Amino acid sequence: MRKFLLYSSALVAFAMSGVAEAACIQTPNCTTLGYTSTTACEGGIKCPFGNAWNCTLADEISQLKITIEKLEQTVQDEALSKCQIGDILYSDMSCNANVVASKTPIGVIFDTTNRLAIGLESSAEYWSDKYFDVPELSNITSSVTADWQGKKNTQIVSEYCKAKGYSCPAFEYVNSYQTEGTKAGDWYLPAAGELKAIYDSQNSLDTALSKIGGEALNSMSHWSSSEYSDAYAWMLYFYDADMDNNDKDKGYSVRPVLAF
Repeated sequence: MRKFLLYSSALVAFAMSGVAEAACIQTPNCTTLGYTSTTACEGGIKCPFGNAWNCTLADEISQLKITIEKLEQTVQDEALSKCQIGDILYSDMSCNANVVASKTPIGVIFDTTNRLAIGLESSAEYWSDKYFDVPELSNITSSVTADWQGKKNTQIVSEYCKAKGYSCPAFEYVNSYQTEGTKAGDWYLPAAGELKAIYDSQNSLDTALSKIGGEALNSMSHWSSSEYSDAYAWMLYFYDADMDNNDKDKGYSVRPVLAF
């Protein structure tokens, strides 16, 4: 009987020793387990023992996405570098000299260095319905074909007209122009230099426009976004290549341009 009691006591002591040892085990530390971020991150894993996150995988995924995007952009840039003046621009921002039945044409390329294309349509509009000077737009009285800031010009004039409540139909037309793959505000009224480049490639552009049902440039007179004074803006007569300044309240053709 005594042996049994001694044996039982030994078992109880051993069991109590195991419990005490188990009670001394520390709660796992989030930091030592790799949960080093104190703020939540998209795709991260939260530590089960506290408010910490492991963002390593999320960072790797984010970096991988950036790498893929750069590769895709490189591939697209290489493809676009092969575009030629007179090529058709499609809604997926690819170009081809020929009609691609499975794609939607939105323009024709007239400048490959700056990646510029004209829209398929135009509209006869006033530059503005009254005379006024646009303060932030430089008045150009000579060497106007050096102005290639059509996008900037369009933004400046549009914002000024809106702020003053003026009617500027040419700018309203290009700002509202949109196609599949583009939205309102993407297109603009070309500056005088850009307009001259369009004229210089007129034959190639008209040939491409005819393939896709676009409106030919022909011999129409076109407005630019370049300003001469409060009363005059620059325009180009396509029938004789004469760049001239004329009354802003006259109606001339307005052809939208896209930087792609």
